[in-house]
Amino acid sequence: MLAKYILFFFKYYPYKAGYWEADKNSLDEIISWNSELLTRKFELGFDQHVRYDYKQLLLESDEHDHLRLFWSCEDNEVILHLITPEDDVLLNDKSWRFKGERIYYFINLSVELWENQKLNAVQTYHELDAPESLCMISKGVQPRTNPFCIVDEQTFLKLENHLETKYYIKQIKNGVMIIERAYASLVRK
Repeated sequence: MLAKYILFFFKYYPYKAGYWEADKNSLDEIISWNSELLTRKFELGFDQHVRYDYKQLLLESDEHDHLRLFWSCEDNEVILHLITPEDDVLLNDKSWRFKGERIYYFINLSVELWENQKLNAVQTYHELDAPESLCMISKGVQPRTNPFCIVDEQTFLKLENHLETKYYIKQIKNGVMIIERAYASLVRK
């Protein structure tokens, strides 16, 4: 299961190396380690050393100085994280607005991932935020949408009447993208 998600990301961003606690591991070792942890739905304990956690991948990118991919399990949910430094994607004007050309591939990678893999939600957020839990999303709480999210149609129907006017809604295969209007033109038609 894990390998198909990794290979999907490699179409956009090839594997560069293991990262942090995995810098001396091969790709096969990282996949094996993470697969075993995912099978057990492992969650790092508060007093456990990070060397027991999921191993991270560093990906190659011409657009981003540093791009990491890693997994975690929280409250019985498997979460896949793709992280880039905020300096790579935010404008330099303290507005918390994104550079369109820097998030273009993230938007379209997310749509392609959603349309071709089984996911429950795609959420985007700043470094000090965190994803909303699937439990809360299923109750109608809006996923993190900074600047976009993707949900299934049933979830969207729960959110639809509560969305701010700053969002553009785009139907995609198997779901709905909710994206800030300022970035709607970046979604492939």
